[in-house]
Amino acid sequence: MTEQIPTTILHDVDDVAHRLTQLGLTVEGLSRVVAIALAERNNATGLHPSNAAGTFSYHHGVAALRREYLGDDWEIDRKDGIEAIRNDTLGIKVSFCNVDEACGQDHPKPRSEKGAGAERASGPNLFEVAGAGELLPHAPKPFDGPALFYLMVDQQGRAELMRPVIARRTFVAAVERIFLIEDVEDEDTILPLDTDDIADDFEPQIVRK
Repeated sequence: MTEQIPTTILHDVDDVAHRLTQLGLTVEGLSRVVAIALAERNNATGLHPSNAAGTFSYHHGVAALRREYLGDDWEIDRKDGIEAIRNDTLGIKVSFCNVDEACGQDHPKPRSEKGAGAERASGPNLFEVAGAGELLPHAPKPFDGPALFYLMVDQQGRAELMRPVIARRTFVAAVERIFLIEDVEDEDTILPLDTDDIADDFEPQIVRK
């Protein structure tokens, strides 16, 4: 049986700042990425395809994450079809994800399904599958390899940094959750997405001629 560990959840401002420093990140930097992703999501109009809001948010969220951190120890990473940044010195990768609800009691769920590459990157064969849709308060002990984190942003602008366990094409548990933006004013709430069909965490297809 896979060894289980409790999910680490950080709320306190000082604890969050300290942990992000260990990860080579900052609250300010990640908050700027969130702000850009939300602004681009709001650029979607009724004339755009129904999935435009989520697609805009994802594409510009990834780009903003790279603009914020590339250089020094961070570089672009696309392994397993995951658009991310990677820090080999710290042994971590960070990507962007639209989710149903960040900083809630339950783990966030991605608004689009995760591919096999994301499941492999989160730790292959380490999770004993729970019931369908069940999100557990414990996670498998992390495996040796780059730790995959996602900057998770919901439609209201709440955001957290999470290291998920991925199975059945979704998040089934979390090794660690770091709450970044918990409180959002009502007037900051943005229009909801019309569909879950969002370009996110895609895996490139190779076609032979």
